[in-house]
Amino acid sequence: MSYYKFRPDDLFVNTLEAYPDVKFYIHSGSIYINDQAYISGTYSDNITGVPRNYTSVYEYNINRETDQSIYPFIIKDGSRTTFKNVSITDWSTQYNYDGERITSSYNASASIRRYYVTSSNVTTTPLATSTVRQSAFYVRALKNTINHYRFLSPYFNYDEYYSGETNLISIPSIFYGSSIKKGSVSLKYYISGSLAAQAADTRFNGELVQVSGSTTGSVIGTILYDQGILLLTSSAQISNETLEYETVTSSSWCRFGLGANDGTYPRNGMSAKANTQLTASYAIEFQGTTQTQTMTMLTKAPIAELNHSNNPTYLKNTTKSIQVSTVDPKQFLEGKRYIKNVVSASYVDQEPPFQKETYISKIALYDDSKNLIGFAKLATPVRKTEDREFVFKLKLDL
Repeated sequence: MSYYKFRPDDLFVNTLEAYPDVKFYIHSGSIYINDQAYISGTYSDNITGVPRNYTSVYEYNINRETDQSIYPFIIKDGSRTTFKNVSITDWSTQYNYDGERITSSYNASASIRRYYVTSSNVTTTPLATSTVRQSAFYVRALKNTINHYRFLSPYFNYDEYYSGETNLISIPSIFYGSSIKKGSVSLKYYISGSLAAQAADTRFNGELVQVSGSTTGSVIGTILYDQGILLLTSSAQISNETLEYETVTSSSWCRFGLGANDGTYPRNGMSAKANTQLTASYAIEFQGTTQTQTMTMLTKAPIAELNHSNNPTYLKNTTKSIQVSTVDPKQFLEGKRYIKNVVSASYVDQEPPFQKETYISKIALYDDSKNLIGFAKLATPVRKTEDREFVFKLKLDL
């Protein structure tokens, strides 16, 4: 076996930036992620083991029984290390110091969520319920972030646009990567299956401009690209008909995304239909931004090298080629071995001039201690002669 060491010019590290398409469709409290239908599992309602409307973060334990699931664990010891969901009281009282195992779950999930507030000024006006107060706190927590982007647009002004009625939709980073691509966001508002209004960030500055509907050209909200947050503030009427949202009222962008894990479904048997029996559904489309570090490795097969093999098929299948060594008191004779001539010939009864040939089918990668850490397999073996040299380009995602 021949070993070759990578030189500095043989290794390149690049960053590949991709823009994956993402789509959420919300209807009657159900969220369809990238138009994927629900698949019922044998051991759970959803085959991925996470609730409906959610995506599996790790995609572990697909359709597995509970007692056969893989899970993370920590051994309790003096380092006091534990999982985030284990309280200090439980850690102290429920687990012993004799190496007891503290377990958690890999069935983590993520999905979009909507927060609707009528006013985020909770310091002067106590709000009705804890859920509403919590939603208001989410909006208030973004005050500095919103004002930070004021250099992009005057609509990034918290006191002027977001201290009143605000519709916040949060998108976890697992869906978009490092940030949402500017100019790729599109919001579609459907009423009874017909497109009633559409908004997009056509100006590439975070403003969501309505591009179709009754108030075309107006700014209905903003988007925080790096945080994955939609802030919709327009209460302008989209349709004359009234629908059942938090209350029975006309459609507006402040009602966009109803049912996106906001606690509105099920609502005391109500099906979010108004007297007209109309229904609303919503679509959120955008492109994420992901960076993948990729290492390119150039492996070389030089001239006049790598032309010998220890594979038994490299030798002639004759008695002489497998003759064992002989030893007597005066000498040691090693049996001769004859290499098989695989050079193609024009005639069957004539043997062509001998030339050493091998076929490269696999390239192995080793660390400094010559431990195998990976290998690349060629789809078709490459014929290597003494007067040929090759350069194989391998890529590895870091």
